Amino acid sequence: MKRRGTYSIMSAAMILLLVFIMAGCGTQADSGSSTGSQTASSSTDAGTASQEETASASASQTKSFTDSNGTKEIPVEAQRVFSISATTQLLALGITPVGGLQYEIDQDYYLKNAASEVEIAGDYPPNMEAVTALQPDLIIASSFVESDVIEQLEKIAPTVIYPWEDNLYDQLRYIGDIVGKKAEEWITKHEAKAAERKAEMSNLVGADQTVAAVEIFKDSFQVAGTRNMGFVLHDLLGLKRMAWVQEEVDKSDGFVVYTEPQSLEKLPEITADYLIIKVNDTQPGSTEFYEKMQESSLWKNLPAVKNGNVFIVPHDKWWSYTLFSTDALLDEAVELFKKHNQK
Repeated sequence: MKRRGTYSIMSAAMILLLVFIMAGCGTQADSGSSTGSQTASSSTDAGTASQEETASASASQTKSFTDSNGTKEIPVEAQRVFSISATTQLLALGITPVGGLQYEIDQDYYLKNAASEVEIAGDYPPNMEAVTALQPDLIIASSFVESDVIEQLEKIAPTVIYPWEDNLYDQLRYIGDIVGKKAEEWITKHEAKAAERKAEMSNLVGADQTVAAVEIFKDSFQVAGTRNMGFVLHDLLGLKRMAWVQEEVDKSDGFVVYTEPQSLEKLPEITADYLIIKVNDTQPGSTEFYEKMQESSLWKNLPAVKNGNVFIVPHDKWWSYTLFSTDALLDEAVELFKKHNQK
């Protein structure tokens, strides 16, 4: 009897199980499209969540980076970068910084379009409260920033120093390494353009003719060396420097922003065949000093002045040493000499 009862119980259980299975199959068959939609939706939701998690993980991941101040941990993919003299480089790499400083952005003719997108956190030194309010996850600063300023910035976010003394291309490469972007595409295009403009310029200015780019201040003048407009004219376009300026460059291992300030009495040393004059009109008294210079017999006897080879260029377009200004001045410089030769 026990065995028979056991079989009966087992049979009943089997029947119930079959009923449940059939009921389940029937429900799935009847609402198959609905279940499929839910499955797809769940899959999509899972995919979206996965992407968000990946992005979040990338933003939170760090890497070790060594600059002149040592090794530090910085974001692999920084989302909010604050810039101190790195704005042009970041923009060239496809990154718009969340903030920067007035002296760099508002005064740069070539950053006018970016000014509406980049918050200004004071002038130099930075307004630390304004920088903090922008919640940067990375700060990139030039090597001319003082150590006490860097210490304050590091309390806000990881701060990396790039070597300002490097040339523009190496600056871009260095900053590209910081943010994980390739610099070579921009550099390759720019070098190709520079080579084209250099070839054009060789047809406009003789190989033995010299060119001097001179900045006028309120009581002195300086000749551009290997940075700013000097970089464009001499290093990229191949125009010959005056001998004494070249000597200064050679003695300084190729790094001369401008020569030492020169007084009016030093004008006879400006023996260049061509003069490019930029009056620093942001400094009161500069325009008056240039007017006084022009009245001098020393000025009137300069070779370039006597031959009518003097170009006046605007300060706002020609003063800075950035990727964008350099790129634009390649065109500006060639046009100056083209128009001059057409007279």
